[in-house]
Amino acid sequence: MTAVMARPAPIARSSAGPQAAEAPYAVVHLVAQESGKPLIGPQVLDHMQWQAVAPGANSPRRVVVGLIEAARVATSPATGRRARELQKRAPGVRVAVLPYVSRFSAAANAPFLAARLKQLIGDLPVVFHCRGESAVEWAVALRPSFARGGIVADIRGPWPEELLFARGFDGPARADPRSLRDYHVNLGRLHDGLAHAGAVISVSAGMLDWLEGLGVGRDRMAYVPCCVPRVTYTSVARERTRTRLALGTKLVFTYLGIVTRYQHVQGGVVPFMREAARQLGDDVHLLVLTPDVAAVRGMLEEGGVTARHYTALHVPQDEVAEHLAAGDAGLLLRESSRLTRVVQPVKLGEYLAAGLPVVVSRGAGTVDSLVEDAGAGVVVALEGQACDDVPGEVSRTCAILREQGDRMRDAALALCERDFLWSRYTNVVRDAYRHALAWQS
Repeated sequence: MTAVMARPAPIARSSAGPQAAEAPYAVVHLVAQESGKPLIGPQVLDHMQWQAVAPGANSPRRVVVGLIEAARVATSPATGRRARELQKRAPGVRVAVLPYVSRFSAAANAPFLAARLKQLIGDLPVVFHCRGESAVEWAVALRPSFARGGIVADIRGPWPEELLFARGFDGPARADPRSLRDYHVNLGRLHDGLAHAGAVISVSAGMLDWLEGLGVGRDRMAYVPCCVPRVTYTSVARERTRTRLALGTKLVFTYLGIVTRYQHVQGGVVPFMREAARQLGDDVHLLVLTPDVAAVRGMLEEGGVTARHYTALHVPQDEVAEHLAAGDAGLLLRESSRLTRVVQPVKLGEYLAAGLPVVVSRGAGTVDSLVEDAGAGVVVALEGQACDDVPGEVSRTCAILREQGDRMRDAALALCERDFLWSRYTNVVRDAYRHALAWQS
């Protein structure tokens, strides 16, 4: 394992004794006002399904995913359909919609939500696995209703930093007064959440460093990246999709994701593909999988990438892997910033699982070293628009993929197997659960 991916020391086990270590417990994974997001399926339900079914002395007795939504949202037909979709995705997990009255506080709503959860978990000690700061706030309100409960804060990204980045500022030192105030409000909210958590997990080495800078001890933290349940690549799926999309023998670059400023589509993907099309003509193609199809088309065509050089699709989540397999490389081109140096994108694991070598910007976090050390892609000196030799970098990348694509595909799949399957982190997460219960007792 490379130094980049070296995991922190495991969370220290409780000294409460063998009985406490073996006592049955339940996990309630709280998702606050995010039930409609596509990532909830692969990043919450898939993970909790694995925790529910994976054997081991430390396994939870019951696993519930609680979708906390305002009553008007919770009772909507769309939310009902969404809950049924998620339940079908994870049959070993109970999916519960938890409605609250928005004009009342979390503490006032908590007894009603707790009563519903008790119907599902009984009198078991409960670990609240909280997706982000909002979920931690609900867990703090819910915990007094249970005889014994612990909180694990699952911090997926540096939201205060994202707030500044979305407004055009690379850190608080450059922010205007209003943004700086909002930054500190959000940072204070995160501090409050972390103070109640017996354990903290996060997605990258950079995030662990960032959280340590906020005062979280390494003995309370664990690294758990955005994973996948299994490798998804098959040669049959690849050929089937390439045939259906009429890709032939083209060199196909793939981009998966939404369109936001920190994704750098306009400053990374667009100039890269414009130059690739100039050099290779109709022998190169871009496959974009996104819910923001119209926005992507506008960016590409405004940036000089013509319609014959790209396909932009919004496909159901269960079809994403097969479409990714049709590509020859996944694009992860970002500018180096305070934000990109700490995050580790969800799409990384999905790219690798689909057998996609990754084309990644040097200096944008630690993904570049990870990919380079594993031989699972190409690192380019293309940080958004900041590159003195775009033609040279694009030419080099295309040549490497043409010559070494099959080997890099094998390396991508091996890297996924090694570091990006939920099964690799079963005991890491369960140790965090036990630590949270002991910390609160």
